[in-house]
Amino acid sequence: MTTNIEIDSKKYAIEAGLVSTRVIYDLAGCENRRVFLNQQDEIDIPLDSDSFLIIRGSESFVTGDSPIEDNPPLRNAIQLRLNGELNHSLPKAIITGKELKAFDPEHPKGRLFADISTGPDAEIADDIKIVVQEGNSFFVIPSSDGSSTGDPVDVEDCGKHDRRPPKGQKYRIRIDRDKYTVNEEQITGAQILALVKKELENWSLNQKLRGGERKRIEANDLVDVSQPGIERFETVRRQAQQGRE
Repeated sequence: MTTNIEIDSKKYAIEAGLVSTRVIYDLAGCENRRVFLNQQDEIDIPLDSDSFLIIRGSESFVTGDSPIEDNPPLRNAIQLRLNGELNHSLPKAIITGKELKAFDPEHPKGRLFADISTGPDAEIADDIKIVVQEGNSFFVIPSSDGSSTGDPVDVEDCGKHDRRPPKGQKYRIRIDRDKYTVNEEQITGAQILALVKKELENWSLNQKLRGGERKRIEANDLVDVSQPGIERFETVRRQAQQGRE
């Protein structure tokens, strides 16, 4: 999704989502001056070209030569939304992915994502510096299988720990005893059965949800594996119809 930002009161088109500050510098066309995130009634945040920020649209930037420190303390702490809750305060705007994950006591070594409402969620590596703005949202998913940045998201792990899988990723789903990788978040029941090479006329499919509930998935049903609570899929042999072996 394309949106607009302002740099020195001039509008520029830019893709929304997690954006490198290098892109802002290139748009500003300044090599020897600093770029600042302009914040009303707050300290302007100086940006270096190695950090990232979430662009939602209408952000304002200014260029200048202020000697302010690289990560100045804010007048008012940013209220951080992590895993759907406003439960932490940041006295400074710039923080690494590893430091953000440390706020999650359950999965401090999990995988961190920026919650992007306008498109795919963006994964954030431990060493990436994030310029956090008020209203930004992040979440952590478990990584008990040892997966790292860029690997398929394990849907079963997310379901067992009541964490929403991120949108717009590759996914690892469990069907019976084995796991398979799918490239899209939406897949039909027929496509799931095809992964395990089982015929529609002989097999049916159940979706097991967190808490033990099971839901029948028909061949043309569209399953969104980025929805929370899914643990795995189970195939069930259909009973022979009367008059047939």
